[in-house]
Amino acid sequence: LKARTEEGRGCRKFLVIRPSALAATFKAAMAYRYEAAPLVDPEQNMTASDPPQQWQLCAKGAGQCEYQGFDSWTSEEQQMWRNGTLRAKWGIGQVSIRLPVRGFRTFLALVYGYLPFVIPIWWAIWAISSKIARGKPRFFPVFGLCIAGGFALVNELIIKQVCKRTLPERLTNRPPEAVCKHPGMPSGHVMNAYTLMVWCFLEAALDNLVHLEWLAIIVLVLGPVPWARVYNKDHTVAQVTVSACIATCMGAIAYYIRKRHYPHHENLWDWYSATPGVDNPYAPKFH
Repeated sequence: LKARTEEGRGCRKFLVIRPSALAATFKAAMAYRYEAAPLVDPEQNMTASDPPQQWQLCAKGAGQCEYQGFDSWTSEEQQMWRNGTLRAKWGIGQVSIRLPVRGFRTFLALVYGYLPFVIPIWWAIWAISSKIARGKPRFFPVFGLCIAGGFALVNELIIKQVCKRTLPERLTNRPPEAVCKHPGMPSGHVMNAYTLMVWCFLEAALDNLVHLEWLAIIVLVLGPVPWARVYNKDHTVAQVTVSACIATCMGAIAYYIRKRHYPHHENLWDWYSATPGVDNPYAPKFH
């Protein structure tokens, strides 16, 4: 826009509008208004000398989807960052992931940290696929999902709350290296894994036909979860020990409920087995 004044007889004023200037101004205003900020991950704009900054999808310290800030690291971890051996710490599903992953045992501990989630997901897929194929879901995965969900609620709503209110913090606090800062007594991962492990182990060991390969698979898949939680510094030895003891009782209760109230259903090894099985004369009878 340009204002120009002509002086003279009558002293007339008028306004001259240049179309090109108006178009340029409008274009700049629209570009400013609708330019969106890009979505970036926490590490994208960082240089090698920038310490990690806190970011979380949920609450800070929940460890569900969290990028832990440098200020929350221990002094040893901060020194590792300065030495270039530790770049970042994530908390995904309350499993602490330290990057880069250092060695095979660390990777194995991470894998076992997620197996308590993988097994129920597999059972859910199995139940849905059998429902589609047969018109009704298989009993084994459905009952397993009920055990995992039901006892998880008991753990979160009752056991953890009792431990939080009655036990000292030195027992309930997680190791300082853990991304999740919620009370760790008892361990939900160990509770879920050992409840399912004990239930499945009793089903396989006390069946009329014992398939030894399934006993080995059950222990191999779920047995090392307490070690993984301690090795990954997400729980203490006391926390996983108490959790394993409580979960053993829960798994035994689940076995009793299944055999007492739903005795005439097939097990996993009735469909998939590498050996014909060994006769078990000590198989319990429920009436």
